[in-house]
Amino acid sequence: MTSVVNESARDFWTQYQPGFRVSDAPVGTPEFYSTVQRDRYVLEPDIPEMADFRSWRGHDVLEAGCGIATDGAQFAGAGARYTGIDFSPTAVRLARQRFEMQGLGGRFVQGSIVELPFDDASFDLVYSMGVIHHLPDTERAVSEFHRVLRPGGRVIVMVYHRDSFNYRFTILTLRRAFVLLLLMPDGPRVVARLTRERPDVLEGHRQLLRERGRSYLRDRRLFLSNNTDGPGNPLSKVYGREDARRLFAQFEEVRATVRFLHLRSYPGGARLARTSLAQRLGSRWGWHLWIEARKAETPGHGSHT
Repeated sequence: MTSVVNESARDFWTQYQPGFRVSDAPVGTPEFYSTVQRDRYVLEPDIPEMADFRSWRGHDVLEAGCGIATDGAQFAGAGARYTGIDFSPTAVRLARQRFEMQGLGGRFVQGSIVELPFDDASFDLVYSMGVIHHLPDTERAVSEFHRVLRPGGRVIVMVYHRDSFNYRFTILTLRRAFVLLLLMPDGPRVVARLTRERPDVLEGHRQLLRERGRSYLRDRRLFLSNNTDGPGNPLSKVYGREDARRLFAQFEEVRATVRFLHLRSYPGGARLARTSLAQRLGSRWGWHLWIEARKAETPGHGSHT
């Protein structure tokens, strides 16, 4: 089962790299990279806050699941010794091209983050934004992060938050209603007007409902996976704060922080998400669960904060 999921994931993420649905500019052009970067940090301002790119100047940083290296460019631009790894050849090619285009230093490796091709104690930071919740072997990835970190090194990871407004209401309630509406004669047009979702995405949901029937709505894991990063995404998982602490139990100083009240599906949601009220609500009901932790200086059990 794991090998099947991994093969499906490789195909999906090679075809749908984050950013491909954002920019209409030709992929790989300066306009493409700049549009993706602007959209990312305008809509998700918690990323620069939590990554704190500038603080890693002069340190060895590994980004696990680097994608097209939008965040990687910020680390490298701030003076980090940056390495990015991704199992998608498309991601690695575009990431390398971006660095060359911008004159940034760094290296890229195509490989698996559950079998990192790096020596023990090679990095000061392992950073992974929105990746490990798509893996069947999430625990193995975390163990690999621990292995390649130097004593005292840190990990910063984002996973989807189970106790979020986006999961509890938008996905499990509102999006289910929208998917059912797609079966009506004029449903796709109505849903497109309400959500501003792309026609190919809506057609993907309609096809899944036709193929799977009611099981598409009843199976939470199946519905979640196809309603986070798009139809065809083979796997997404959600975590609570205690899940995160257990997942990183081999680390010290494990801290879980919630950010980003995901409101893109709502009229005016992107503007509303930038208000102070939304930011306060996001610290409790946000979609992004950030985990920060430190590898112990000497072997031993981790402690949680």
